[in-house]
Amino acid sequence: MKPAIRALGIATIIIWIFLIAFSVTALYSVMNLGFGFGEVQFLPSTTGVVLSLPFFINNSGYYDLSELNITTRITDSNETALSVSETFVPLVSTGNSVEAAHNISIDLSDVMERIGLIFEDSFFVFETFVALNFARFVPVQLSMNMTVPWGAPFNNVSVGEISVLPFNSTHVRVGIPLSFENNSYFDITGTMKLEMYNDVDELVTFGETSLDAPSQSMYNDQINMQPADASKLTDSGQVHFIFETPVFTVEQWMPYG
Repeated sequence: MKPAIRALGIATIIIWIFLIAFSVTALYSVMNLGFGFGEVQFLPSTTGVVLSLPFFINNSGYYDLSELNITTRITDSNETALSVSETFVPLVSTGNSVEAAHNISIDLSDVMERIGLIFEDSFFVFETFVALNFARFVPVQLSMNMTVPWGAPFNNVSVGEISVLPFNSTHVRVGIPLSFENNSYFDITGTMKLEMYNDVDELVTFGETSLDAPSQSMYNDQINMQPADASKLTDSGQVHFIFETPVFTVEQWMPYG
């Protein structure tokens, strides 16, 4: 019985020595773990925009880091999910460093389905989850979140005072001033159409032009419409705004008069 108790005591001492040694070396490894982030870049993609966050990890400790997984979930102000992006680094072995980028994709077709994000500035919530294995068998997890402002591509879109000039005995030329602020992180390029309706919802005239509004800029221009039947003109009505690209289409109705 005594040899068994003695053996158990020795095993307990060995385990405690191992735990203390591991704790000390693990603490040293954590203190000598270097990491940092670069400048966020906004990159265009075929479906929208990519937020690229460069980062580096320098493992100068005693233990490997494995199965590093970074997942970012983006939600709008209504907590509706817009995107989930994942970055995986299989191994950062001791004495080595890794440089990578966590790319967060935003599909503009999904964004454009939410009218509030097209015509009004808002915000996104970024929820980031990080998981890894320390020394190959100790799981580590952490999470963080931040709020990022969202600039609407057609913020405060509106029509100004409509101009009417004579064309012939029955028709007139109509000019519709249109303005908006492109507060987004991407340029707006596509085809813009305007349709003018009178106070009985009758189509009076229409116009079309190409649109190229750089990011963080103000657009203010007059759209010359097709000659309109003067008898259909009324002092008030609506303008139907339509913007089309190969990826998405947005529409808005605006009163005039």
